[in-house]
Amino acid sequence: MIKSLKSDVKVGLRELEKKMKLADAMRKKTAEYKMQELQNKAEINTMTKERLSEIAKKHGVIIALDDKLKIEVEKIKKEYNIKETNVIRELLTEQNVLSKKNKINHEKLGLLSYQRVMMQKEETGGLLLLIDVFDLVNTGILKNRITIDDLEKSLYILKKKSVIPEIKTLESGVLLISFFPVQFTSDQTEILKFVENKGYCTLADICSGLAWSETRSRRALENLEATGIAKTDESFRSGKRWFFPKINK
Repeated sequence: MIKSLKSDVKVGLRELEKKMKLADAMRKKTAEYKMQELQNKAEINTMTKERLSEIAKKHGVIIALDDKLKIEVEKIKKEYNIKETNVIRELLTEQNVLSKKNKINHEKLGLLSYQRVMMQKEETGGLLLLIDVFDLVNTGILKNRITIDDLEKSLYILKKKSVIPEIKTLESGVLLISFFPVQFTSDQTEILKFVENKGYCTLADICSGLAWSETRSRRALENLEATGIAKTDESFRSGKRWFFPKINK
């Protein structure tokens, strides 16, 4: 009886510890996003025509929050053939997603996810699974107020308005979201160029050869695998390798 009680107490303590760690992680993540948003605002206050042009060329997006740069924004739109839907005229926060009655504005939820993905484009390449996007926005005051169905609805609104180019359903039923046009999500192309001679690679090959993080490299390789371009093989000696039979005939 006493042993059983002690065991139950230990289990309870472990569960409490897990919950405390999770709550602490969420607080840190929320603080991280708030800090990022403050940094973005500071950068936008000193935005120059050259910086606008650089972001437009690299990401296919224009950050048009400074009224003083209206003329430059229009010129850059024409120069890079950027649609109005890809011009960010408001830097969104979690609060913007909720109405005064705490109802969800799905279009703004989609735009918040879009902006947060853009912040991490160097890490993700702009191609993410729906659950990964959910992790980016299910923070702060939105935590437990939005569902993955809300996010899916919001992303289809962006797709309908041509803000994002593609939402693809994989064979497993999982949604793969492409947030930027093909020319702005070149990770898959870079890997195909990298392996065109050998026809295969490992995760370490991509990390070192392209100077990418492990997260970005793995995500791009798994996307290629999910779309059928790459096949995988695992062995004790070499570990997991990705093969590209279509380019190594």
